[in-house]
Amino acid sequence: MTKCYTLFIVLSGKTYSRPKHLKKFYLQTFGCQMNYSDSERLETVLESIALTKALTMEEADIVLLNTCSIKQHAEDRVHGFVHNAKERGKIVGLTGCMVRKSSTQYDEEKDPLLKQHKKIDLVFRIEDMAKVPDYLREFDTSITRPQHEFDTNDYFHIAPKLTEKFRAYVPIMTGCDKFCTYCVVPFTRGRERSRPFQEILDECEQHIARGAKEITLIGQNVNAYFLDDSQRKTLQRQTDFAALLAAVAKIPGLQRLRFTTPHPRHMGDDVLEVIAAHPNIARNIHLPVQSGASTVLMRMGREHRIERFKKTTAKARELMPDVTITTDIIVGFCGETEEEFQATMQLFDEEQFLMAYISKYSQRKGTFAGEKMLDDIPKAEKERRFELLNEKLKETARHENDRSMGQIEELLVEEVSENFIAKGKTHTGKTAHIQVGEKGRRFIGEIVPVRITETDTWIVKGELM
Repeated sequence: MTKCYTLFIVLSGKTYSRPKHLKKFYLQTFGCQMNYSDSERLETVLESIALTKALTMEEADIVLLNTCSIKQHAEDRVHGFVHNAKERGKIVGLTGCMVRKSSTQYDEEKDPLLKQHKKIDLVFRIEDMAKVPDYLREFDTSITRPQHEFDTNDYFHIAPKLTEKFRAYVPIMTGCDKFCTYCVVPFTRGRERSRPFQEILDECEQHIARGAKEITLIGQNVNAYFLDDSQRKTLQRQTDFAALLAAVAKIPGLQRLRFTTPHPRHMGDDVLEVIAAHPNIARNIHLPVQSGASTVLMRMGREHRIERFKKTTAKARELMPDVTITTDIIVGFCGETEEEFQATMQLFDEEQFLMAYISKYSQRKGTFAGEKMLDDIPKAEKERRFELLNEKLKETARHENDRSMGQIEELLVEEVSENFIAKGKTHTGKTAHIQVGEKGRRFIGEIVPVRITETDTWIVKGELM
């Protein structure tokens, strides 16, 4: 994930004045599934104080912008949105990865962000979302008490308002103990913390009872799940994630189960065997490798090596011949030689990734690499490597899509276009398009069998069985 985020709150009025009545909020989310899950819980809090959701920023009294802050570029975008909101005469608030201390411009002890950026009026940690009604009351004294009292000690107890009834994201842990040299997550999300086993099962059962067909278990390192966090040991490989995955897969009525984002260090054979044993667990594993060279992985502090990564993917394919692998890659990391980059190119040839999220390294303030390592790869060279790897990805993605020609795959229909093309993801993680006809909208949210009849670089096409 994976990844963290930021949130903006905006209300009308050119000046920082206490108050206009708040009636509508606008919420936009960027980043990983964890961000979307948190936004769904935050939406529940906002609606509990009689705020209604607006479709656009312009019609809202409060604008919420939930953005990823894992990279410097993402943080720069945040400041751009702050300026944009102020131009529209709004009060601006911030939450997520950039926030260390919940506070407003009225407080004597405030988050450094409020001192650095005078256009920001309010910041709060996502863990404090249950207190948002109290924070907003500083700007609008007419804000009522929530219709339901929320647990201020654990925001996971806030029931999310699902964006899509057929799909739910269920956080099972949060935080990170890995301290990769390029990443701020351990400093912004805190250390790894797991939710109680039964609490997770109960939430999954509730989503299924309300119509969810697909559940995705999420966390910064989702497979670093422990029944008891005190059991964590340095460089431990096996966790309790396999047991949790199996228990969720057995819940009656669950048609598809996914999880993201796992760390290669914790992807043991026990997890792979559980996936293979349960047909409703998707045959697509996202496993971020970041580089094909172990020397680069060491500089990144990744706590896994390329040989172990290859053994894991080989075992996955042995157990599940139809499985697809997706990954994350950073090109141009500090000191990356041409030989190390070519190792990543070779890894793509060997692994035949269905998809890879490739990014060019940029220094991130507050990280070890950003403060202590030299960003010595020229921008033009990073761009060259990015383009070469992207071209290689086109080859491997087409190869994986071609493997499904003539096969029958299960497709979760996410949307149907105006020309009646149903779109969604297959059980093996492929993006699929099928023609469904004028009554095709009834398939939205359903899992249907599809025979693959045509393949392309990024999508497959098929016919409804």
